[in-house]
Amino acid sequence: MNWTQATTSDGQTFVFDDRGSGPLVILWHGYPDTPYGWAPTAEFLAQQGYRTITPWLRGYHPETVLHGRGYRPTTLALETARLLDALGEDDAIVVGHDFGALLTYGAAAYTPERVRAIVTVAIPHLSLVRPSLGLLWAARHFAELRLPWARWWVQRKDFKYISDEYRRWAPGWRGDSRDRTLADTKNCFSEPGNLDEAIAYYRQFNGRFGRAGHKIDKRGLVVGHTDDIVPANAIEATPTRLAEGSSALIIEGAGHWPHREDEPRFQAALLEFLKSVD
Repeated sequence: MNWTQATTSDGQTFVFDDRGSGPLVILWHGYPDTPYGWAPTAEFLAQQGYRTITPWLRGYHPETVLHGRGYRPTTLALETARLLDALGEDDAIVVGHDFGALLTYGAAAYTPERVRAIVTVAIPHLSLVRPSLGLLWAARHFAELRLPWARWWVQRKDFKYISDEYRRWAPGWRGDSRDRTLADTKNCFSEPGNLDEAIAYYRQFNGRFGRAGHKIDKRGLVVGHTDDIVPANAIEATPTRLAEGSSALIIEGAGHWPHREDEPRFQAALLEFLKSVD
């Protein structure tokens, strides 16, 4: 990927890959991941006549840190609009995985005039996440990453913590793409500042989503799995919390990275959705 930068009037810098031309699509990555995971899809969409912007989440690249600006959900909801401001663009179709999905729901709820449609991956509408003992255990990283020694714990034994998350969250994902994605994540987190900022997303998470916790009046495609920590039925129900014409895709056997675990199927569904928006 070829990285370029753009900065808002108040000094927030975005670092991103920019390819193709046509309707604008933003691809937000999540945790534990990097923008490199979106590279095949970004190139696929560019070849299909779209312009793709694939940014680093704020804090995952040293140039993107903005001191004094936190990572609470309602703050992250404005990241997409700020990126569009930096790019000098009015609106985009927004795609997001994991924390990127949280940004995507937030953008559609708080800045609907900047969002044409949304695609969220692995995360259902936030109102559909029902607490349970099983979910609390499966999502224990939300508690573990708030601990004072979290950075040491994540980095120890060549990031065994991250490797274990990949194994637990996507037990059926094998091969070069999985290994490369894990290696890219370890390389990103080898920079202590990047890891500290990634952990800050969890330390500042307060479970308050504001408008994003209510029905969102935007068409969307939500992509899910049958082998991840969030039940597939929450993914299947998400279109009821979005605008008419929304849909869900469940990829059987996929874990937390369904867009990577069956890339051809995901890309075909994404392209079909984008064409329907256009």
